[in-house]
Amino acid sequence: MNLTQFISKSCIVPELTATNKLDALKELTHLLFEKKRMKGAEPALDQILAREVNESTGIGRHIAIPHARVSGIKTLACAVGRAPDGLDFMALDKTPVHLIFLICYPPAQQTTYLNFVATVTRLLRNPEHYRAMLAAEAANEMYALIEKVSEGFTAAHVEHVRQLRTDPAIRNMPDAHADLILLARLQLYEEMLGTAHTGKKQIQQRIDGIRNLVELRILKHYDRLMKTRSSAVVSVEGDTCQGCFVKLPSKFAQQVRQDTNHIHTCPNCNRYIYIV
Repeated sequence: MNLTQFISKSCIVPELTATNKLDALKELTHLLFEKKRMKGAEPALDQILAREVNESTGIGRHIAIPHARVSGIKTLACAVGRAPDGLDFMALDKTPVHLIFLICYPPAQQTTYLNFVATVTRLLRNPEHYRAMLAAEAANEMYALIEKVSEGFTAAHVEHVRQLRTDPAIRNMPDAHADLILLARLQLYEEMLGTAHTGKKQIQQRIDGIRNLVELRILKHYDRLMKTRSSAVVSVEGDTCQGCFVKLPSKFAQQVRQDTNHIHTCPNCNRYIYIV
C-alpha cells in the first residue's frame, strides 16, 4: 500500500507542540479536522481515548498508532506527528514514543486500515527508515520518504499476488490460508477502487486477477456478503469479531487459531474471519 494515498503533507507535524500523550492525540485529531479530512474531531477523539484506556497503542520501538473507526468520513485519513524529546505512551516496551501515526477510518474500510497499519509497521521496523524519519528537517522530507518506501512495498506486494498459487513455496500453503489471503487482498482492492481518482483500470485488473484465483464456492459466499455488508473479511481481536462485535466462543476461537486447513466464518454474522 502506498501510504501517501492517505497522508497529505499538511497533516504531517515535524515537531508536536504537545508535551504529553493526551495533548498529542488532541493535536493530531484536530489537525485532521482542520484540514477537512473529517467533519468533526470530538467523536473521533472520544473513540481514540477510549481505545487508549483499554490498551496503549504504543506498539514499541518508539512508535504509536492510535486509531478510531469513524462514521461519516469517506476514506481513511492519517496525521503524522513527531515528538523529538519523546512522549510517555505507556508503550508495550516502556520506551518513549517519537513517531505517532494517528488513523481515522470509515467502517467500510477495515481491510484498508489493517493494511495501512501493516505497511506503517513494516516501514518503521527498518532502523534506517526510522532514523531517516527522525532526521528529516521538514514535513515534505518526511512525506517523500514515506512515499518512496511504501511505493517499493506496493511493487513487491503486486509481485507476491502474482506468485500466489504458482510459486512452489506458496503452492504448499494450505488452500484455505491462501484463499483467505486472496480474499483480504480482493476486499482491499475493491475498497481502493471505490475511493480512487486515478489508476482505476490497474486496480480493476488486479481485482479480476485475484478473482480468477479464488475457489468458486468461496468467491460466491464472498460476493453474497459484499451485497449486504460493508465487509466480507474481518479480523478477530480479543476473540471479538470486528464485523459484528460479538465475542466468539473461546473453544471456537482457539480452533480458528490452530486450524489453517480450513477457512472459517463468524457463527453470528457469517463473515470470513482471521485472528490477529
